[in-house]
Amino acid sequence: MASVKIQILGNEYLLRTEGSEGQLRRVAAHLNARLNEVLTNTNTSSTLAATVLAALNITNELLQLQDRQEHLLQEIETQAERLLAKIEHA
Repeated sequence: MASVKIQILGNEYLLRTEGSEGQLRRVAAHLNARLNEVLTNTNTSSTLAATVLAALNITNELLQLQDRQEHLLQEIETQAERLLAKIEHA
């Protein structure tokens, strides 16, 4: 398990990860960018409020991507069933 120092909004955190250090740094950079985006585009200076808004935005994006993935998997399954039916009737 690796220990990795990251910075979020100027605060340093020492985190342990079983994954790759690069991925953790990528996640931290994404979060930091989203927090800065919220702080820049809203009237809040509260890091707590910015954190909640960023978390809501990121969660919304995640859920939209999950919905899109589910839809695509259903489309693939439907197409596969159609192709299989054509092959069986050929």
